[in-house]
Amino acid sequence: MEPTYNTHTEISKIARPEEHGNNQIIDAILFSNLINVIIVVLFFVWLFRKFNLLSFLAKKRDGILEAIKSVENERKLRKTQLEQTKVKVKNVNQEVIKLVDEGEQVAENISARIIKDAELEASDMQQKALFALENEKKIASGKIIQDVTNAAFVIAEEHIKEAVDEKLHKKYINEFIDNMDSLKVQ
Repeated sequence: MEPTYNTHTEISKIARPEEHGNNQIIDAILFSNLINVIIVVLFFVWLFRKFNLLSFLAKKRDGILEAIKSVENERKLRKTQLEQTKVKVKNVNQEVIKLVDEGEQVAENISARIIKDAELEASDMQQKALFALENEKKIASGKIIQDVTNAAFVIAEEHIKEAVDEKLHKKYINEFIDNMDSLKVQ
């Protein structure tokens, strides 16, 4: 097993045993944590002043703060838009119900108007059909009367022809002529 060493000084004694006495001060400086921290801080201060890092960091900080403000404003805007959208979505159901009700009312009005128009058209068609039927009835009645009249004349003519024979016909003519003499006007 290897021996463990507690301090940097012991490590330096082992690494360089011949310079052990003179190097104690240098070793203390190099391996002291407080001194190392101070040296690093001084180095950073010198770097900041040399390269004007404070103004660079201030600009970066301002840019980051501006970006944070911009993001915060954007977040507020989006939150407002979200709230407005929530309200709209909440109201969508009411608007849909309202639109459905209005649509049903319009449909009922259109249906009632169509039924009314259909009833008026049906009534008009019925009146026209009754009028046409009356006209046809009159025409048919007139034809029947004319056909009956023509048939009556034909039957009467046939009956007269059968009833009056030639001798009887001469007799009536002669009687008529004889009666004409008596009818003379005085």
